[in-house]
Amino acid sequence: MSTLLIALAAAVHAVGQETVPVRPLLLEAEAFDHLGGWVLDQQFMDLMGSPFLLAHGMGQPVADATREVEVEHPGPHRVWVRTRDWVAPWGVEGAPGRFQVLVDGEPLQVTFGTEGEPWHWQDGGVVELATRATVALHDLTGFEGRCDA
Repeated sequence: MSTLLIALAAAVHAVGQETVPVRPLLLEAEAFDHLGGWVLDQQFMDLMGSPFLLAHGMGQPVADATREVEVEHPGPHRVWVRTRDWVAPWGVEGAPGRFQVLVDGEPLQVTFGTEGEPWHWQDGGVVELATRATVALHDLTGFEGRCDA
């Protein structure tokens, strides 16, 4: 099984009776083909080492950010998304920065931006990928969803 880190990443890919190392496929959000209504934010570069995408819609969900991906090893991939719940430091409920990741138009079962005060890799489950895929960040709230990779 491979791993999709929105990062899409992987350890091994089964080929017959042997396993073949698979290079991680890292999708940096700031390098998406189309940012839609998401904006590039650089405020945490000193802490994270990179900018991230921010869904700043002032309460109105923004248009999807999208990226076309070529998949070296079709099959199951585990998805990891680097994000955070930006209101967690204050103990606020409801996670206003919620968003989904869509793969070929289908949302993953996990809603992102809902756990953890620090930036971390949130597990998005497993998806089946063909040789090409469209990955999208779908804002649910318009209140500062954050996605790094």
